[in-house]
Formats: sequence, structure tokens, C-alpha cells
Amino acid sequence: MLLVGAGLTWLITVVLGRVVSRQGLAFWVWDRSGAIGRILIVVGFGMAAWGIALGGGSAGSTLMVFGALLGMVGIWLIMPGP
Repeated sequence: MLLVGAGLTWLITVVLGRVVSRQGLAFWVWDRSGAIGRILIVVGFGMAAWGIALGGGSAGSTLMVFGALLGMVGIWLIMPGP
């Protein structure tokens, strides 16, 4: 299961990276990364809270993990650049 999740994450990253770089959307995303990050934080940690409310089943744990990952990506997006 872990390998499938890592493989899908890699595939989505490669595909989205190529689409964004070819269409010139990279600057659009970069300019709006703060707003996108805040949305991802709210959605991600909301999903994690929903997963906690569902309990310890597979659906609850999946929501907790995916929500936490989205929240961490959001935090990464709002951090200042180099």
C-alpha cells in the first residue's frame, strides 16, 4: 500500500509538473502560493479532523493521513522562499 501511494504521488507530481511548466502556469501558481497554501491547510486539517471523528477504521485513518499531508503541503507553500 505504501509503494502504491508513493508511486501515485510521484506520477501525479511528474504529470502536474510538466503541465504547469508547459502552460506557463508556474508563475501563476508561484504568485498565488500563499492563498493556495492557506486553502490546503484548512482543507487538509479539516479532512484530518473528520478522519479522527470517524474513528480508527480504514476510512478514518486514510482521511487522517491524506489530510495531514495536504496540511503539510499548505504549510510548505506559505513558508518564505530562499
